[in-house]
Amino acid sequence: MNCSIFMKDFEMHITPLETLVMRGSSIIVELDDINEKRHKIVFKPFQAVRITTIDCVKGVEYSNEYSFRDGIYHRHILMIDDSEWIRILKQDLTDSRATFLNKAKHYVQPLQDCFIEVVASDLRLSEV
Repeated sequence: MNCSIFMKDFEMHITPLETLVMRGSSIIVELDDINEKRHKIVFKPFQAVRITTIDCVKGVEYSNEYSFRDGIYHRHILMIDDSEWIRILKQDLTDSRATFLNKAKHYVQPLQDCFIEVVASDLRLSEV
């Protein structure tokens, strides 16, 4: 699986104290950055969300040279290139003419205790 860093200048805290809310067609994650400033990440519209405890994830699959540097794992928002999950969602579409998943991206947030994955068309990051 190939992944890339979505925003190199945004790094999540090792203990991000995250909250996750589903509101309408949005998934909203609030968490602390590396400087302990609170941020809101809004995925909108989302098509799928998955939360997996860190104990059930092979973290090495979600890293690249930039996320593991200086002997430390740096937590960034990741994007999965050529996502198998998006391919499966496209196969399962009830309307074969639907094209909205063509714009979707597979985002991953590797947090302290869990990985949050979201398939969504857009991501917006703001300081709270």
